[in-house]
Amino acid sequence: MDEASAGRKSWARKIGGWGLLIAGVAGCVLPVAPGIPLVIAGLVLLAKDYAWAQQALKRVKCWVIQLRRKARAKREARPMVTQGRPGDEPQP
Repeated sequence: MDEASAGRKSWARKIGGWGLLIAGVAGCVLPVAPGIPLVIAGLVLLAKDYAWAQQALKRVKCWVIQLRRKARAKREARPMVTQGRPGDEPQP
């Protein structure tokens, strides 16, 4: 791959990343598009070129891990409920 081609790919990645980031921020405010996935996709593209995007992506990953742990703990803490039809009695 020559230098000109690598430069074009870098610019295309930057433009795509910024476009997704802007669309994601707009999607967080407007009810048109899903904002958070677009922001994350933009950060993934920009993380190859910008240190601040790498740091933001690390923070997002930590946030997702924390959310998963909380959801798992909540799921394990809730009592098991078995549902039957109304009037069904347990058989001895």
